[in-house]
Amino acid sequence: MKSGLYVALGVLFVTQVNSQSQGGGGIFGSQTALRPQSITGLINLLRYQNQPCEGRNNQNGTCLGEQDCLDRKGTEVNRCANGFGVCCYVSFTCGKSTSNNETEFVNPHYPNGENGTDTCQVTIEKQPNVCQLRLDFLEFSLAQPDENGQCITDSFMVRTTVGERLPILCGENAGLHLYVDMGRSSGNPVVLSVVSNGAIMLRRWRIRISMIQCNSLDIAPAGCLLYYRSPQAIVRSFNYGPKVDNRVRYLSNLRYSICIRVEENFCSIKWETETNNSFSWGKPIQTGAQGPECNVDDFIGIDSGSTLGEGPGQDRFCGTLLGEENVIISHSKPFLLKVKSNHAASDNAANGQYGFSLRYTQLPCVI
Repeated sequence: MKSGLYVALGVLFVTQVNSQSQGGGGIFGSQTALRPQSITGLINLLRYQNQPCEGRNNQNGTCLGEQDCLDRKGTEVNRCANGFGVCCYVSFTCGKSTSNNETEFVNPHYPNGENGTDTCQVTIEKQPNVCQLRLDFLEFSLAQPDENGQCITDSFMVRTTVGERLPILCGENAGLHLYVDMGRSSGNPVVLSVVSNGAIMLRRWRIRISMIQCNSLDIAPAGCLLYYRSPQAIVRSFNYGPKVDNRVRYLSNLRYSICIRVEENFCSIKWETETNNSFSWGKPIQTGAQGPECNVDDFIGIDSGSTLGEGPGQDRFCGTLLGEENVIISHSKPFLLKVKSNHAASDNAANGQYGFSLRYTQLPCVI
């Protein structure tokens, strides 16, 4: 028995073709019958179509009809829409291009790693109604930066044609994300490249590509490299991790903003370290520094920030404490964390500085 889906005049039908004769011969030896699909099934498929879904073996996908998944050259990793759709996993690798939403860029031998020297490049085609991409680093393991915090051995690069400069990344970045501006009228693609040099380690990456339409409420504000849309979350620097002696983990030559969507009826934001030792950024003194004292090296910026959220506050923080007590409160909107590092990392490397892991909590307005 073969089955296929058809939509006609807004009604979904299933056609069943019986391969055995139902009596009689000739061309009527095979009979075709049409019966309507259940309304519940149709509603479920329409409701969940193009939504994220959970698959097997850590391979999440997008809920689609079976034919849509085949058209995208995807793999069914589960059922969705209460069984009326398929959870479709679509991935591609070096030398390929895509114009499909929710596609994953993986290393060539994924889930195994890569060892050696290579350049892996993929292209994301610009769609007319898409203005941004969100790249989620589901897995991201490349060689560590050198003693100056620069990605010399391995590098991940994003190239666009809209004038946006994005940082070159390496090291460990699973769980982080990037927003990439594609422009409203530009028809040019975005190119993702992973360059590896030498048999130092096994590299592995799995990067989900989400396309954000120009009129979407999920679009990130201009100038935001990372964008969080929740009242509370953990925010980390690139390649944050355990201290490495005589090596700086955080990357050099960074200048970007982490943006937080202001929730309704929230008027201020509290930044605090995830642990007592999860801030190590710029001017490696054993206390927290702020204001002009941070101008000589790397710093993070929080406008009008202070321990209690009172007074004019400071806008720059550095050292091995976030402020005086690892807590900064700011009433300034929009909620931003500005990240800046320079090219001089010798002192940072000598002290094994490793970046930051901060928790933000939006605070409600007090009437």
